[in-house]
Amino acid sequence: MNLENSEEEKSASIANEELTPITKKEFVGWYILCAANGIYGGAPIGVLIPLFLETIAGQAGYELDRITPCNTNIANYNCVVRFGSGFISTESYSLYIISISVIVQTVLFISCGSLADHGKLQKMFALLYAFIGATATILFAAVTSPQLYLLAGVFAIISNCCYGATNIFSGAYIPIFSRNHPKVIEARNSNVPIIEIKKLEDEMTVNLSSHSLVVAIFAAMLVMFSAGAILILTTGSSYGIQIALAFAGSCWLFLLIFPIIWLTSRPKPPLPVGEHYLLYSWKRVGRTLLSTRSLWQTMKFLFGWFLISDGVSTLVVVGILFGKKHLGMTDTEIILMTSLVPVFEIIGIYLFFFLQKLFHLTDKTIVIITSIFSSILPLYVILGFWLPFGLNNRWEVWLYLLWFGISIGTISNYCRALFSIMIPIGHENEFFSLFQITSKGSSWIGTIASGIIINYTHNIRSPFWFLLVVIAFPAIIFCTVNVEKGKEDAEKYSKRENVDNS
Repeated sequence: MNLENSEEEKSASIANEELTPITKKEFVGWYILCAANGIYGGAPIGVLIPLFLETIAGQAGYELDRITPCNTNIANYNCVVRFGSGFISTESYSLYIISISVIVQTVLFISCGSLADHGKLQKMFALLYAFIGATATILFAAVTSPQLYLLAGVFAIISNCCYGATNIFSGAYIPIFSRNHPKVIEARNSNVPIIEIKKLEDEMTVNLSSHSLVVAIFAAMLVMFSAGAILILTTGSSYGIQIALAFAGSCWLFLLIFPIIWLTSRPKPPLPVGEHYLLYSWKRVGRTLLSTRSLWQTMKFLFGWFLISDGVSTLVVVGILFGKKHLGMTDTEIILMTSLVPVFEIIGIYLFFFLQKLFHLTDKTIVIITSIFSSILPLYVILGFWLPFGLNNRWEVWLYLLWFGISIGTISNYCRALFSIMIPIGHENEFFSLFQITSKGSSWIGTIASGIIINYTHNIRSPFWFLLVVIAFPAIIFCTVNVEKGKEDAEKYSKRENVDNS
């Protein structure tokens, strides 16, 4: 009964959509757009921008007396830089800028939600935000003086916000492409049973999502290795980082040519009568949050995801700064080593998939295991306060990155899978929007908290205490989640919504 209702809702929702098979050029254009966006998600925001912001802040900063210019030539230098009406540590500057960009990105994410789900401007906005983001990335090369460190922060905020926004619009193509996939269209025209069509659409959705992720990772790896080569040729100077950023932005911009030509903007259902694009998005998120009591298991799981996604995403930023300041690693060494993280992510996903099949483990069990697995990383770094190991040696960075790559790929993959089976039928887009908002919106907390801790302790190892709590605590939350109860609550919620809307 629920399946029939959901199919009726789906039919109504796509009544205004052009149900013609997706062409090969459309597929290629979309995959290239995903690759273009993946470039920024890899080298620039993942490594280059945090490194450059810390470097330029140090060059513009002062010793702790706030008078003597900072000597960035000594290992593990400890300096401050002016920020607003006060001073903050140079490591904190990078973390604060990223936090601000994520906060703005979250607001933009919510506000753009209805634009991605309704109307005919999807392609235009996807390319517009990508164009602005790529241009802002290229403009890092225009920061010709350390005194322009605030301008570099502005470019970081603009580029990261536009990166998040273009991902909204490019990701919104997945349900359209799955409904209009040639195999699905053929099945629909052949009077195949509804349940089989739904299974085929789900299969196409998984395939599109997986393939686009692989394409994005591959593009990110190519640019990261290229950035490493640029840093080697420029002897790891800060200007070398700027050239690498400009190169990444140029690649991002160049690849947009193909989706401009081949990607189409298929019409989507209009907004409900009397609704406004911006206000409707906020209303929709508010309505979802108000459903917390009736969907307690789902929302409890979402809170756990909120915490662990924040902690894990902060690990890489703090880890990069730690390697540079505490271990004295060069920017070239850092970019070359972190370029292998995407490889470790893929290894982690397939490793835990194999273990799940071998030991017949549930998705919930895998999520709990990977949560505990992830919490070992900050615990290991904390041991460095008293022991000769614990990220006190350069060779340990390889272990850190391997552990991190396996953790972040696996926890993200299985949390998404588990969440997908505890959401109401017919409200998939609404709840997955909340899932993405939770993922992106939480990452400012860890970075700003780490920045505050570093600013007051002047010890870059101290934030790992905070990260240990943020990453370990969700394992307890996940243990209390009743998945079957979550499924039942989602089914009841869907029935109740159908009655209210009838």
